[in-house]
Amino acid sequence: MLGIFIYNKNIMFFKNKHVITSLIVAPILAIISYFAVDYYVAEVPHKAKDGQLYKLLAKPNCRWESGYCDLVNGNLELLITTNSLNYGQNYLHLRSETPLQKVNFSLVYQKNSQSSPKSMVSVDAAGTSWKSSLIQINKTDYLQFAVQAGGSTFYVEVPAIFVYKDKDF
Repeated sequence: MLGIFIYNKNIMFFKNKHVITSLIVAPILAIISYFAVDYYVAEVPHKAKDGQLYKLLAKPNCRWESGYCDLVNGNLELLITTNSLNYGQNYLHLRSETPLQKVNFSLVYQKNSQSSPKSMVSVDAAGTSWKSSLIQINKTDYLQFAVQAGGSTFYVEVPAIFVYKDKDF
């Protein structure tokens, strides 16, 4: 008998006009507030200014043994690979759709440390393909890049683990 009473009380609950109105209005308000917060809080993208420094975003394939590393900032997209997919004596290759003026890199043994930068040389006249000198890369090293494109400098530090491609994948 108690179960029937609770069941009837629940049916009465959903016949209340305030409950029905709130069930309709609440999802609409949630969607509106989601887009309103994004509109007011989101960072507005802006064009890179000459002479300024901008950080590149390292894609997830830079953090494991994928054989390549993608770096992105807005329209600037860079792809870094090596000539052989083994650690040891390697040449770094950098490709970009955007013409680059200069590419420097450093090989460091600890994160956030410093070493003397080396320049990469342009392989083509357009400045979209670059190659480094022969370097000794270990799995635990870090690579720091500074790229000049359109008068701005873009920089990043990535682990060198991407140099080797895991054969299981």
